[in-house]
Amino acid sequence: MEGQGYFLHDHAFVELQLEGIPSDVDIQNLIRDTEEKLRLNACSIEQNLKELQAKVVESCSGETLSSPVDCLQWFSQRNLNILKPVATGHQELLDFLRPMQTLLKTEETCEESVLELLLKISSQCGVAFPTSCPASTQDNSQIPALSMPRDDLALEVQETWDDVRFLLRNHLLGKLQMMSEQDQTEGELGTRIYVPQKIHYLHQLLFLYPETSVLSWYQHLQIKAVLSVLQNSQSCSPGGEKGFDRLALGFQTASPILCSMLKEEIQVLNGVAEPHTILSFLNHTYLNTVAQELGVLMAKEIETALKDNTTHSSKGGKMSSKKSAVAPQDPPQRSRNFCLTSHQLRCLTQLTSTLLKLEQTVKDLATHLGFLNCAGESVSSFKGVLKKVRDDMEVTGTEDKAAGDVVLQSNEVVCLEFGWRAAFRDLIPQMAHCVKVVLDDVCNKNLQQEEAAHASDSANISITPVTHRRAPEKDSPKMVAKFCADVVEQLDAFLPLAVAFSEDVLLAVCSSYVEVCGRVTSSLLVRLEERAWEVPTSAPLKNLPVLMATSVFIHQTLSYYESQLRDVSRMPLTLLPVQRSQDVMAALHDHLTSYCTNVCATSILQDAESHYWSDPNPFYEGERCSFSIQMWQYFLRGLRSDLWGSVGPVQARQTLAQVLCETLELLVQRYSRARPSYKRLSQIRVDITALLQCVEHLMWSVCDSAEELLRPDGAPGSRIYCIHSLCNQLLTILIILTSPLAELHRVFPAGCGSRGDGSRSVKFSEGMSSQDTKWLSVINPTLFTQELLRDFSSSEGSSLCLLELLVSGPGFNPALLLQTILHKDCLLLQIIISYSCLCVDGGTEESPNTPMSAAEDFLEAVFAILSSVNHFPRALTRALEGYLDRRHLWEHFYNLAETSKEDPALFKYIKSVVCESTYKLQIQLVNMMQSCKDPSGPLVRQQLPENILGKIPKEWNYIAQDQKCNDINKSSMNLVIQALSFIFTHLPSTIASLPLPVRFLFIVAEKRLSQHAKQLRSTGLLLWVLLLCLCQDLENGDALEHLSGQPLERGAKDRLGLLSECLQVSLGQQKGVPKPLVHKVLQGLEEKRPKWTSLQLQKARKLCCESVFERVESGSAQDRGVPAELTEHKIRQLLLELCHRAGGSQHLRQIHHSIQLNEDLLRSVLIPHSKTNAPPDSPLGPVVFSTEESDPNTHLSHFNPLREFNSIGHNKFDQGALGEREWDWAQLLPAYQNMSQVTFTTLLANRWEMQDAAELEDEEKILVDQLKKIYFNNSQET
Repeated sequence: MEGQGYFLHDHAFVELQLEGIPSDVDIQNLIRDTEEKLRLNACSIEQNLKELQAKVVESCSGETLSSPVDCLQWFSQRNLNILKPVATGHQELLDFLRPMQTLLKTEETCEESVLELLLKISSQCGVAFPTSCPASTQDNSQIPALSMPRDDLALEVQETWDDVRFLLRNHLLGKLQMMSEQDQTEGELGTRIYVPQKIHYLHQLLFLYPETSVLSWYQHLQIKAVLSVLQNSQSCSPGGEKGFDRLALGFQTASPILCSMLKEEIQVLNGVAEPHTILSFLNHTYLNTVAQELGVLMAKEIETALKDNTTHSSKGGKMSSKKSAVAPQDPPQRSRNFCLTSHQLRCLTQLTSTLLKLEQTVKDLATHLGFLNCAGESVSSFKGVLKKVRDDMEVTGTEDKAAGDVVLQSNEVVCLEFGWRAAFRDLIPQMAHCVKVVLDDVCNKNLQQEEAAHASDSANISITPVTHRRAPEKDSPKMVAKFCADVVEQLDAFLPLAVAFSEDVLLAVCSSYVEVCGRVTSSLLVRLEERAWEVPTSAPLKNLPVLMATSVFIHQTLSYYESQLRDVSRMPLTLLPVQRSQDVMAALHDHLTSYCTNVCATSILQDAESHYWSDPNPFYEGERCSFSIQMWQYFLRGLRSDLWGSVGPVQARQTLAQVLCETLELLVQRYSRARPSYKRLSQIRVDITALLQCVEHLMWSVCDSAEELLRPDGAPGSRIYCIHSLCNQLLTILIILTSPLAELHRVFPAGCGSRGDGSRSVKFSEGMSSQDTKWLSVINPTLFTQELLRDFSSSEGSSLCLLELLVSGPGFNPALLLQTILHKDCLLLQIIISYSCLCVDGGTEESPNTPMSAAEDFLEAVFAILSSVNHFPRALTRALEGYLDRRHLWEHFYNLAETSKEDPALFKYIKSVVCESTYKLQIQLVNMMQSCKDPSGPLVRQQLPENILGKIPKEWNYIAQDQKCNDINKSSMNLVIQALSFIFTHLPSTIASLPLPVRFLFIVAEKRLSQHAKQLRSTGLLLWVLLLCLCQDLENGDALEHLSGQPLERGAKDRLGLLSECLQVSLGQQKGVPKPLVHKVLQGLEEKRPKWTSLQLQKARKLCCESVFERVESGSAQDRGVPAELTEHKIRQLLLELCHRAGGSQHLRQIHHSIQLNEDLLRSVLIPHSKTNAPPDSPLGPVVFSTEESDPNTHLSHFNPLREFNSIGHNKFDQGALGEREWDWAQLLPAYQNMSQVTFTTLLANRWEMQDAAELEDEEKILVDQLKKIYFNNSQET
């Protein structure tokens, strides 16, 4: 590498972030590139130091520097102090400055030209013009440059220079003031345009004056701008508001403008000042100005309110005129004895909320730019500011200027000071009193309205959806009682008062809020308990889930309040009834579960006709199960519907699982004691079969994952584990109680557990992976095959299992959704796409039910999610492959860079990802091109007269611009060569920054485009598209200005256009005959770096291929598309990555909703070996996509009693088929040979053959006698 030429820009830091979780190859490549850049940077630094050493030796012939280290020491402070300036004659300086002074006074547009001349003289000739103020002596230690005017020049020269500076200063400050005024109307657009210009003008001011003076002048300009924003917002009241209304609305209008100004200010100052200076500037310019103006406005409104409210209260107004015990001890003349109205308090709350948001915005901006105090102090401080800001309201303009200058010169650690709270100090007693009255009144009114509604309609509770979540979605309730939600809404509305006024003399407001909040929520909890105890005597069961959800809602709200007020000093947060709400929540949960269990035990499962086991007559000819079983499953499905509609997902699952488990215990006890007659034997078998089928359907709802469903032994003692155990007990009862006597005798000829002490549990065949799920494979052998229980990921029915878990749950489960859509090469997504309008011939036609726009939105969501999953690079291609094949869209990849064609929406998303990877390169390229100043820029400056240019002192050796044109042209071409080298240097890193799934998609597309193999031989498809897209972007000057945030000069646009032509020629895509300059650039790069471009292209293409295949092919064959390694940790990692992306969570929800809308189609396709319910012949058929207008909860249809009563899940409750079911006793019975002998003996005794009055044939009598002899005699002896 040292033998080849290289450029300084090649090693510039470019922030090319790796998308998602990178592969091992990408990480190794990143490390290698970083090490190479560090090594080359070291070489570049050493080379530049050598060049600097040579220049110093050439300039100072008397100096001898043996090494680059000596060169750095030569520039030390000690050596610079002993340098002697080159003296310039007194008359020469006057001759140079006087014409400039005259020109500035007589001409109006010459300031830019004069400034440019002074800057060129300073940079080119090393002349340092004095920057100190005329009367200042603080610059005595200023370091003179190699060539500079002396600071002790004659008074005439000094006055002339000061006058020139003054005229230039006025021009620059006028420009800054004009941009500040325009900022107030243009917002973010103005920020992007004016930040570079403001930095430029401030740098020019700093060239003329010291930093403290420049920042002081700029500070006064910005204070005027802030005051103008605040005053204009108060004067422009569209609705004619007055009083606190106008004050709150005005600050609400001004807040976004101030935020935009603050954001711009920090960006501007970050380019000219140190962090502590920036914070001081923000404090005095913005925060103090806002606080002072607010204080003045608030004082006026208080005086007005004092008159109005006192008058109203004397006429018998609603508000009380009590004095608060915590009123501040102000002087007697400033005492305020009046009460606020409810409306005024709400206005003040709105104002406080606006100011809190503004405060948080400032903190976030400061934190984002790294202005946090390293000592660990808070970024904002309020202590000690109240009195200071209040006193500052009286400060005059002169004093304010002096104070500002002092602060700007200070080097002490500074933190943000938010003093706006001081403006509220005179209202603290009134606000503390009013917040109590208002919230008590709100609570009482809502409780009275609820009581009246309850008296008129005793059963129903008015409910409302929860709009603001205080906890994760899985724990947040969905529907709550409306009267509680209304009260909590008002508590939320006044929370900003408690958060803002929580220190020192303001604490009274927070104390009052906490007190009334505790009192109000306690009243709500009491009312919830009252309504809960009315179930079931005078209220329906469906009220209990809503009441339970409401108690959770209140508990989460109180916990949130406690977290917001935790840092409040001297505040007893125990007044908030957090523990009380938790107790009520637990009590209502226990009430719900105990009632459900009791109603099943005492009512639903009590069916005398069905449970008359000794009846010699068959129960409905053995063609149906017991009525109690049907009613039991109907009840549980109704309970699930109520829970799913109101309670949070986790609690809903837990509650349903608990009720299911406890009722199953009752059923196990019942059937384990049943002693049926021969005619009722089939009823036992049908009952238990129906029971297990119902439980199987409910298990999809109570289980959170496939692991929980199929591996319950991972959490012994859990509800799911107990349900599996109870179902296995029911299956044992069915087998021992209803199996043929001959088969039973054959399998148990010598007793149970006869092989030593052995295991007392049921023993299955060796292929089974879990004994706890045996009942699933028995009750549904088609789905729960041994293969699925042994190896879930690769089994045939695993996709259907994941689908059932996903659509049966109570809410959005992102982890399960991600696992489901990645499973088996994204099989669910393939089905949805292939059966939708996306794959119909002539797919641009819109379906009447599903607009094409909705289908394209779904495709965008799929692309956004799968393109980010680097762990499974094949997933994106597998999901889209069928769509691309059916629509013959592979050719679009080759023409992706062409903007003239109307591509499908998918390719717009692909192109945006590819182009986005080059944005950082484009910004760096713009900065490189802007660094070369063009003599004919966009601004036509006035040509300076010869009486100025000709009077430049000859000692300065200034070279005019026209003598340097050739050098500029040569520098411009060299810059394009450097830019071209920069692009190819960072090409591998750019490819590595692309997501693995996108790279793999291009690899597959390249294989499908064999007709373009000749053009793609050197680059490959991805590099081809990426470089052509980069060429297009380089020719789009408007887009580059928007991306880089700075205006482009004409010369920079020309150089970027030349760079684009060079790239196109290097790819063989030139339009017409290339310019001679293009060949010169390419030839210059080849001479500097032989074969560099081909080497980098080869390196990037090799990385592109290997980085994809390394991840896909390193694992076992089952890892391809099957999430065998998709552990819970990886899922959480992927979700964290996805949800932090813009729109990531929304895209996941959109896919989830679309799967729910099409679950019937998916189920019909995924059911293994299904001969019925075949998938529709027409691909357009039933596929429906989620749209922005559709409600995510539309799939949760209302509970339909007629349908639910006669169905199990999505299948009809075919009781006749249950009786005709065939049982493979020869396979089932041997698994129970090692079961407990006590259990077996008990169940054996309940068989109808063992009863004394049983009518048996001779063979049956022999078998019964032998079994009695083996089991009952042994048991009696035991």
